[in-house]
Amino acid sequence: MRSFPGKDLKMNYCRNPDGELRPWCFTMSPTKRWEYCNIPPSGLGSQCISGNGDGYRGRIGITESGNTCQHWNTQFPHKHGWIPDRYPCKDLEENYCRNPNGEKRPWCYTINSSVRWEYCTIPQCDGTEQSAGMSSGCYQGKGLNYRGTTSITVSGRKCQAWNSKSPHDHGKTPEKFPNAVSTEYLCCKGG
Repeated sequence: MRSFPGKDLKMNYCRNPDGELRPWCFTMSPTKRWEYCNIPPSGLGSQCISGNGDGYRGRIGITESGNTCQHWNTQFPHKHGWIPDRYPCKDLEENYCRNPNGEKRPWCYTINSSVRWEYCTIPQCDGTEQSAGMSSGCYQGKGLNYRGTTSITVSGRKCQAWNSKSPHDHGKTPEKFPNAVSTEYLCCKGG
């Protein structure tokens, strides 16, 4: 078994201990062993917010509680009036978090029929909200040094703890990948 020291396999936080394309985790879903995480890479457009985020045009499509966002051009499971064709300047594309109405931060309708809408967790560009920047963060390259606290996959699945063998048995435990708590939290800057 290969050993990967310094990979900081704590809790159920997304990591890249083995050189995958980007940070990932084992999921809590018995039918999906692992998945890439919902972390924006740095340098791909605006992946952080300034102020209330009304100008945010990034590609995060997961709410703060892990619900996947509903596509703006669909009316199911939630009917709404934010039709992309009616508001072309709001960039209501795909299922990405947006703030078309001046809320306190970007939000979206969710695909969870019991949760109409929720705010999204997107880091502040200026670093004034440390908790937001550190909980989401972003990564460079393949994310080998990513040490943020995101624990949700791109499809909204919760990550399995690295020291757990359930629901998926694996060899990437904190004991085999020890040490190194990195303090490198990268701020995502646009462009």
